[in-house]
Amino acid sequence: MPDHSTGSSNNGKGVSAAKMATYTLVIVAVLTTTAFFWAIRDAFLIAFAGVILAVILNGFSAILQKYIPISRGWSLVSVCLILVMALTLSGVIFGQQIVQEFAKLTEQLPEQISDLRESISEWPIADELMNGGMEDQEGNGGEEEQEDNGNGSGLAANAGGMIFQVGVTIVDVITTLVLIIFIGIYFVIDPETYKKGVALLFTKQRADRINEALETAGKALWYFLGGQFIAMVVIGVLVAIGLMILGVPLALILGVIAGLSEFVPFIGPWVGAVPGVLLALSVDTQTAIYTSLLYLIVQQIESNILTPLIQRHMVYIPPAVVIISVVAFGLVFGIAGIILATPLAVVAMVLVGMFYVQDVLGKEVTIPGEKK
Repeated sequence: MPDHSTGSSNNGKGVSAAKMATYTLVIVAVLTTTAFFWAIRDAFLIAFAGVILAVILNGFSAILQKYIPISRGWSLVSVCLILVMALTLSGVIFGQQIVQEFAKLTEQLPEQISDLRESISEWPIADELMNGGMEDQEGNGGEEEQEDNGNGSGLAANAGGMIFQVGVTIVDVITTLVLIIFIGIYFVIDPETYKKGVALLFTKQRADRINEALETAGKALWYFLGGQFIAMVVIGVLVAIGLMILGVPLALILGVIAGLSEFVPFIGPWVGAVPGVLLALSVDTQTAIYTSLLYLIVQQIESNILTPLIQRHMVYIPPAVVIISVVAFGLVFGIAGIILATPLAVVAMVLVGMFYVQDVLGKEVTIPGEKK
């Protein structure tokens, strides 16, 4: 009988080699893709922020078309005009007060932080810790301080550097906002072109599924943003009114900060409460305690009443997913990643649910924004 052992062995080696080559190519592709997205992470976040703006404009346009029989183009123009008019009117009514309060806030917060440090330094343990840190700083920077005291140029250089850095930061923020606005406008004017461009990267059989996923992700984002907007407005109004009743200074700008910080779940509300509590300390300790209770009560209302009501009609995101996304995107993208973490998580839930759970695993799963 012929001996097939050698052929079987060679065939096994061939299969093993083919598998190893496939695995190697997959790993290389994953690493290359990861490196590519890491290199363009800033551009990716700006583009995603533009997508969010496009989703907002498209959502308001669709609402307007339900009540007024006009074309999509005219509805988009109307929405942009309405938003500009609303922002202008808000600026006329509240703009001067908000600017003045923000200026006062930037002056008073450092003073309150300094006063708080002085109060804490009176505690024995805190005094030892702070003195130890100060000694380390003096030891490391003693020679620099002597040089600065000698000619006074170091302080001026530091001040000039800080002013330059602030100027650069402001320019970067304005440039980024302009880019986001233009990207959002281009996306919303002709979304089909960009959808087709994404579909071209895949086979014809998958093109329809890709378009469906993009549509679903857009709807999920709109539902999420609508729910967040409602929560932000309610939280901001409640905090502002509560602080006015308690007699905390700059209640309006503190309410705006509380509302804006609500966009970042879990972390944002705590960060937004810090300025209010610090300014309440400038009144007295009792006011600071009442202010802390106010923020706590408002957050309990948001967590146990407002959010469940919103998620019942909008988009539900498991808390664990939110926390993981905030941490993960924050580590990768920094502050911008933390701000956009939840919208990114919404899109990720849609894509994973449709392309992996439904298509690969063949399981039924509720997809945010999916047609019922």
